[in-house]
Amino acid sequence: MKKTRVMASLGFSLVLASGVYAQHGHDHGHAHGHAASTPASTEKGSNNVSIEKCWIRLMPYVTPSGGFFEFENKDASQVAVLKGIETDAFGQTMLHRSYTKDGQAGMEMVHDVVVKPAEKVHFKPGDYHAMLEQPVAGLKVGDQIKVDFILGTGDKIPVSCVLKSVNALAFEDK
Repeated sequence: MKKTRVMASLGFSLVLASGVYAQHGHDHGHAHGHAASTPASTEKGSNNVSIEKCWIRLMPYVTPSGGFFEFENKDASQVAVLKGIETDAFGQTMLHRSYTKDGQAGMEMVHDVVVKPAEKVHFKPGDYHAMLEQPVAGLKVGDQIKVDFILGTGDKIPVSCVLKSVNALAFEDK
């Protein structure tokens, strides 16, 4: 019991220190909330995309992990739409966007991210990111996991993502 309480406190402290804790409004099974989510796009978009530098900040079990990557639309005339991600390594995944409004940090769930033609979106701490919850047992820093990126076209792009420590702030960190 004491070990569980210490881990929960440690995990909560790490979330606060990482700058991703926010006031929330929808319920997806844990004790923090988000602002109202953004509406879903009806746009299908292009499947001419590139996903690079994918990494996941692996948090203690009780705390959601963050997924970060570069999503590039290589199509010069059509938008690309990222609808979400899926992986067998986590039971639940969502796309989020962190923001600051009136001096308050916040976070909102986004149903998709529309990327303009020939542009790149950096999913990074403090901005767009994936939230991954309910990790399978045995995940550890340094592991590579397969993540499917779901596009507006319905296509799934498999990408290998590396698990990094709670202290990582960028792909280059350990």
